[in-house]
Amino acid sequence: MLPITRKYIAIGLMSLLPLGGCDSFLNVNDDPNRATAVSSDALLSPIIVSTADAHYFLGLYTSLFAQQLAAYTSGPQIADRHIDVRVNSAWNTIYLNNLNNANFLVNQATSEGSLHYAGIAKILQALNLGMLTDTWGDVPFSQAFQGPADLTPAFDSQEQIYATINRLLDEALANLQQPESKVRPTADDLIYNGNIPNWIKAANALKARYAIHLVEKQGAAAATTALGFVAKAFTSNADDMQVTFNDKNLNPWNRNIAIGTTTGNFIVSPSATLINLMNGNTYAGLVDPRLPFMADRGTSTGPYAGNRNGEGLGGNTNITAKTFYAKPASPMLMVTYSEMKFIEAEARFIANGGTRTSTGSTPEAYAAYLAGIRAHMEKLGVAAGDITAYLANPQVAVGAANLTLGLIMKEKLIALYLNPEAWVDVRRYDYSPQIYPGMALPVNHNPALGGQFIRRVLYPETEVARNSDEVAKVAKGLAEKMWWDL
Repeated sequence: MLPITRKYIAIGLMSLLPLGGCDSFLNVNDDPNRATAVSSDALLSPIIVSTADAHYFLGLYTSLFAQQLAAYTSGPQIADRHIDVRVNSAWNTIYLNNLNNANFLVNQATSEGSLHYAGIAKILQALNLGMLTDTWGDVPFSQAFQGPADLTPAFDSQEQIYATINRLLDEALANLQQPESKVRPTADDLIYNGNIPNWIKAANALKARYAIHLVEKQGAAAATTALGFVAKAFTSNADDMQVTFNDKNLNPWNRNIAIGTTTGNFIVSPSATLINLMNGNTYAGLVDPRLPFMADRGTSTGPYAGNRNGEGLGGNTNITAKTFYAKPASPMLMVTYSEMKFIEAEARFIANGGTRTSTGSTPEAYAAYLAGIRAHMEKLGVAAGDITAYLANPQVAVGAANLTLGLIMKEKLIALYLNPEAWVDVRRYDYSPQIYPGMALPVNHNPALGGQFIRRVLYPETEVARNSDEVAKVAKGLAEKMWWDL
């Protein structure tokens, strides 16, 4: 949980740190009255909370692109139509709060011999770097965090960033496996309460995530690599990498979306594409019992319906405090056991020679697919009888011989609701309606993209203004593919 005093005191302490960030956000002289060090246990909590905030900021936009959400209002609706998307809030949060302070924590904890803190901070660096590069592509890191010494750092290529992510996770595993740590995390660790074996599982889960991203570039070899890390990652929902909130420190989806919905300030809602996968429309007669946990019909008694992307009309559902993801004390799910099972299912399918259009795989792939569905349903609190009935439905219980990538990825899209990782999958599979039935360009789509889907986000205006020469070297259009996306 997040005790309110710890959170706000810690955030206050965090603000005392020298913010010599990745770019020219701050160009100031040293202040002799300003603290230059904060204890490791005071640093960790605010980095974790701010990482959850960044996850929300990105999820608000990437869920539009993955068509889990659709926009109501003019601001998000521009993004929904793939027009001039930048997501400044996420960029600033990741750099100024998360990566900058995690870098400080890594250096301090390593110097003082608190290697468990160093390992956790490196995992948080890897997660934030992953969110960053999978949204923007090339980003500063190797030359970042030097303050006045370099206010215009070069951008590392996405390939280089992926190597950095894996290096950080390898170093984190080595740090966490050390028997001694001068200072050990306890209640300040708002994810695992100092449980080091769980952090080791989390590092392996992230290794699995970034390995599966490379299946287009490396084929079955990437799938095999992912499987090796899945085997060392989460074994149940209890292992999930999540930040839990409470009635005083509200989940970001609650404070930013659900509360506004209650007062008539509509911003986003579930999309028709997602809801139609679950309400019996796309899969005739198959009604998903997770619907009431993910979408609120309010007073409507009609079938669940989502808004159409780019249009903001047609639905009767919203994100409210009655839904699992937007209750005041809901956890922010960042990396989960259900995700690992779907990675396993996809990886086994591909390693067995499966393609986007082929049918059939191994019993192990099929078992992982079913386990991923069950894990997500249990996480949401779906009744046991409803889980059994859904898993027994002939459109779900197809058997190993009839398993397809479309079934695996459809269920993963549902399980990764509001998670930026879902957009990575949608791009990897090229927004294919074969994989994601109902996927289509938003209404009033950006004509400048020539009928192409969005593949990346533009760099923030502040970065363009303050680091223009370096941005110009790497800037790409919204429809240009990522390094991992062939």
